[in-house]
Amino acid sequence: MKKRWLIALTLAAISSPLLASPQFGSPTESVGRYRSTEEKAVDAYGKGVKLKRKAEAEKDPEKRAKLYLKAKEELSKSIGYLANYDGYLALGQVYLALGNGESARDACAHARGLKPNNEAATSCIEAAQAMGKVAKQGEGDGGGR
Repeated sequence: MKKRWLIALTLAAISSPLLASPQFGSPTESVGRYRSTEEKAVDAYGKGVKLKRKAEAEKDPEKRAKLYLKAKEELSKSIGYLANYDGYLALGQVYLALGNGESARDACAHARGLKPNNEAATSCIEAAQAMGKVAKQGEGDGGGR
C-alpha cells in the first residue's frame, strides 16, 4: 500500500501545473545556449575580419580608424579565446593599418610561430619592422630645425 501511495505522489508531483509553468522550462531556454571557446573564437574572428574589410573600403579616415579599432578588439577577443594563426595575422595587419608597428610585429610573430614557413606572416613582420625604422628615422630628423 505504501508503495502505491509513493508512486501516486511521485506521478502527481511530475504532472503538477507548477512544474509545467514557463519559469521552469529547460535550462537552455532561460539561460541561453552554451558556446564553446572555439565557437566564441570563430565568432569574434568573423566579426573582426568583417570590420577589417569595411575599414579597408572606407574612404573617410576617421570612420576607417574607428572600424580598425573595433576590428582590433574583436580579433584580440578571438585570440584570447583560442590562439590561432588567422587571428594573429589579421590582428597584425590591423595594427599595421593603425600605424602601430611594434604591436603589428608582435602579432605577426605569433602568427609565424604557429606557421613558421608562411609567407604572409613573414611579410607582415617585415612591414612592421620597416614601419619601425621609418618612425625611428623621423625621431632623429625632428630635432634640428
